[in-house]
Amino acid sequence: MSFTASVITAKDWGAKPPKQWSEITRPQYIIIHHTATPNPPNDASKGTLTGAKEFAKSVQKAHMDGFGWVDSGHNFLNTTTGFLLEGRQGSLAAIVQGRSVRSAHAGNTKGNESPGIENEGTFTTYQMKVLQWNSLVELCASICSSCKISPDNIRGHRDFSPTQCPGDWLYSQLPRLRNEVRQRIDASVEDYLREGSTGTKVKELQQLLKAKGFNPGPIDGIFGSGTVQAVVSFQKFNGLKADGVVGPATWQALSVVPVLPESPPATLSLIDTYKYYRGLPHQDQAIAWLQGQVSKQVLEEFSQKWRDTPSQPFLPLQLGAVSPEVKQLQQRLQQQGLNPGVADGIFGAGTQAAVIAFQKAKGISADGIVGEKTWTTLNLS
Repeated sequence: MSFTASVITAKDWGAKPPKQWSEITRPQYIIIHHTATPNPPNDASKGTLTGAKEFAKSVQKAHMDGFGWVDSGHNFLNTTTGFLLEGRQGSLAAIVQGRSVRSAHAGNTKGNESPGIENEGTFTTYQMKVLQWNSLVELCASICSSCKISPDNIRGHRDFSPTQCPGDWLYSQLPRLRNEVRQRIDASVEDYLREGSTGTKVKELQQLLKAKGFNPGPIDGIFGSGTVQAVVSFQKFNGLKADGVVGPATWQALSVVPVLPESPPATLSLIDTYKYYRGLPHQDQAIAWLQGQVSKQVLEEFSQKWRDTPSQPFLPLQLGAVSPEVKQLQQRLQQQGLNPGVADGIFGAGTQAAVIAFQKAKGISADGIVGEKTWTTLNLS
């Protein structure tokens, strides 16, 4: 299934602009909270849409003015009658793209890389009503599906910090929540490997990566940061979505056995050699060694000849692209007074919207794709 939950965006409920935009992260968990506010009939949202929006505003104000955070601490809010609202701005767009934004709900760095859902109420003994429960299941299922998160990784706040959150009753219902989410999503989601996965399949992955020339670190069956970086580099090299998550497309690419030519070519292309190493973990060492084989005189002549030649990124750039050129694009858009979000090198929905706005302003075909005309206009503006 795709992302099907109906979520009111921060813009639509009238959120204040964040003090700064949060960085994009690779989510591993879904973290469940309660707001520890009164239950019905004294609930802050009063069971209405208007009340839900006002409650979201009050939570954002408390987090920004009281705690000094850059925005709402959580990623999503689920009110007593099941209205779902975006919390930290950028969360919804990131989740739809299979990512998240760094937040402040979990109390530690690792937890804050994953989305946190605040559920209005105090669930120490009070039991969540059906509308709110159904919205929670729908939101969790949508996040699991979009971000390829196993329902087993739906956790409570107390799993990350010394706290009573999300209340004894709600925490006791997490097995039920995981089971209902599992019934809703495509079973293949649980076949994906990502950071935090362990076992023989991870060990097999690490062995394949190493055989392909991408170093995951120890072959230990633990999907840690070294394996993430190796997967991302492999995905970039093979033109796949570089999200660090191993699904069918990445497994298929890993399983392909290269066909070697019968005899080596007579000459080697320096450009092809550079492209081969570009994006690999050992790129810097490889290029540094290659540069050391060229005389200083040749390098100086090359620099003098080409230093003033305008460069162009690998065009076109469009939704889903991940590269240094995308970061350069985002920085140029920011200089034009547009808001692509964080300049993180990831061409997401925010960057696409900023590109379309620029294209409309300049009378260019507003397709959200940065081709030669858009890039040239952007750099001449």
